[in-house]
Amino acid sequence: MRSILKNKRGGYLDIFLFMIFALAIVVISVLFIYMGGEIKGKLHEKLDNKTEEGSSVNYTTLIDNNIGAVNRAYGSLYWISVFLILGMIVAIFIGSYLVTTKPVYFVPYIFIVGIAIIVSVGISNGYAQIIQDTTLASTFDGFVGANFLLLNLPIIITIVGFVGGIIMFIKMTRGQEYESGFY
Repeated sequence: MRSILKNKRGGYLDIFLFMIFALAIVVISVLFIYMGGEIKGKLHEKLDNKTEEGSSVNYTTLIDNNIGAVNRAYGSLYWISVFLILGMIVAIFIGSYLVTTKPVYFVPYIFIVGIAIIVSVGISNGYAQIIQDTTLASTFDGFVGANFLLLNLPIIITIVGFVGGIIMFIKMTRGQEYESGFY
């Protein structure tokens, strides 16, 4: 494990993975919550007040106990999605600290962050249109923290990109000072 962390040379494109996974986490969570509600509603519509000869099965209770439990578990996705996104931000900072890099890569890193900011504007605008969809709007309303992060994605990417770069390149210059004997 130590050799994996010691020889880490990547980390420049983590910001793009962050944008993709943050969007995917929230959209998939919204779809799970929406589908769970729809399935429960349709099952109640079809099976409530239905009886079978010789059976004492109460379908309403059965649906509420089983599908209702799944939907209650999906309710955790409202806050889990925010913590996953914040965890990815912390992982970017840790990865920036662990990256060994050369000073020549500072300029390409600035260009990568600039491109990430431009891409994040498109993702944020697309997300703003998705949450206005009448079918999913009520489900998206519950994702207050994730909505805030994704609607302000260009600002978040700017902060994360530049703080990650500062962590990466300050560590690089400190390491060189200590190796050369200058304290």
